[in-house]
Amino acid sequence: MKTKWSLAIPAILFLSFSSCRDYFTYEDLAFVGAWESSKFYIEIYDDGYGYYQRRNRPGVECEVRIRDRKIVFDWPGGRKAFCIDAPPSVEINTGEVFMILDGRTFYRLP
Repeated sequence: MKTKWSLAIPAILFLSFSSCRDYFTYEDLAFVGAWESSKFYIEIYDDGYGYYQRRNRPGVECEVRIRDRKIVFDWPGGRKAFCIDAPPSVEINTGEVFMILDGRTFYRLP
């Protein structure tokens, strides 16, 4: 009986902490989607995960956090943070959705 509880308690703690994720706010959902610039390709999923790739390099699945005017891609062994210069907006002439991160224009892919 003692061994059952000694195994059950760590399992319960693991499950309770692994489900503690910060999900996006309603305003952050505008960032969800696939985006590209001349140097980066990023995907942001609505569950707080995403994909980060610098051109001509392998991409990585990662956690994504959006807060304090920053988008942070975090993966084991690496991290990339972008400052949000302009949130997602619609370009009037072309109708394309774009945002500006670290001075680079990212366009949303269809």
